[in-house]
Amino acid sequence: MFNHMGSKHTLILTSVITFLFKFSVKDSIMQLSRKEIISILLCIAAVLSILNAAVFANIMPLHVSYEQMLHQVVCVGTAFSCLLHAASIYLYHSNYSRTRQHMRFVLITVLVILAIANSVTISFYMEYTSYKKLKKSTNVSTLFTTFDMGCSPACLALTIVIILLMVAVMVLVIMTIIRKMRRNRRNGKTWLHMK
Repeated sequence: MFNHMGSKHTLILTSVITFLFKFSVKDSIMQLSRKEIISILLCIAAVLSILNAAVFANIMPLHVSYEQMLHQVVCVGTAFSCLLHAASIYLYHSNYSRTRQHMRFVLITVLVILAIANSVTISFYMEYTSYKKLKKSTNVSTLFTTFDMGCSPACLALTIVIILLMVAVMVLVIMTIIRKMRRNRRNGKTWLHMK
C-alpha cells in the first residue's frame, strides 16, 4: 500500500513539475528579445565549432593533414567570432542608430565569410578523409578505429548545423535591418541622416 501511495505522489509531483516547466520555458522564450535569441544561437554555434575542431576534426597528427588543420583553424575562428559577437550584444551598446546599423552589416559580412570558409574547408576535409587512393590498395577500416571512421560524417553534420545556425542569425539580423529601415522611412529619416 505504501508503494502504491508513493507512486501516486510521484505521479502528481512529476505532473506539477512538467506543468510548471512548460509554462516557465514558454514564458522565458516569449520574453527573450531578438538580440538575446541571436546571442544564444551564436553561442550554440561557437560551442559546436569548438566540439567539431577538438573532437571530430582531430583524427590525424598535425603534420599529416593540412586539410584537417585548415578546417580546425576555421572552426576555432568561427567559434571566436561567434562568441565575440554574442558577447557584444550584452557588452556593447551605442546610442546612435547609424552605428548599430553598421554593426549589423559587419555581423552579416562576418557570418557570410565564416559560412563560406566552413563550406570550403569541410569540402577539402571530406575529400581528404575519403581516402580514395588508399582504399585502392588497402583496407582502410584496419588502419582506423570505428570512432575515427565515424568522425568524418559527424564533422560534416556538425559543420552543416553550424552553417544553418549562422544562416538563421543572418535572417534575424536582416529582418532587423529591414524593420529599422522601414521605421526610419516612415519617420522621414533616410539612412544617411540617422543620428
